[in-house]
Amino acid sequence: MKKDVREANVVMAKCKSSKRPFGIRIEKRMDNVWYYTWAFKLSEQAGNNEGYENVMISGRVDMDTEYPGCPYCGGIGWISCGNCGKLTCYNGESNHFTCAWCGNSGEVQFGETFDLSGGGY
Repeated sequence: MKKDVREANVVMAKCKSSKRPFGIRIEKRMDNVWYYTWAFKLSEQAGNNEGYENVMISGRVDMDTEYPGCPYCGGIGWISCGNCGKLTCYNGESNHFTCAWCGNSGEVQFGETFDLSGGGY
């Protein structure tokens, strides 16, 4: 089945276990929904060089069925930190969350729409 892609970007995330950075490819399709489709190891420096810190994603974000998960721990989801706004992988293992970027912690809150930024690191 062909997936009509309108736009694609990469946002940075960190692994909750290893605290190592990785990129998440997010694409907007014809249904105006963003899908996270691929994850890959990426240094913070390489992310800065590629301009990923300037990427802004806004709207509904869903997981593509072929998304491989975090390249370090395999977590298939992510959490956007309420303090710094950055992404940390998440696998639904707990209702408690600690951000791999800033150390902020709290209860997990779920939503369907997001304002994501790849930057600020």
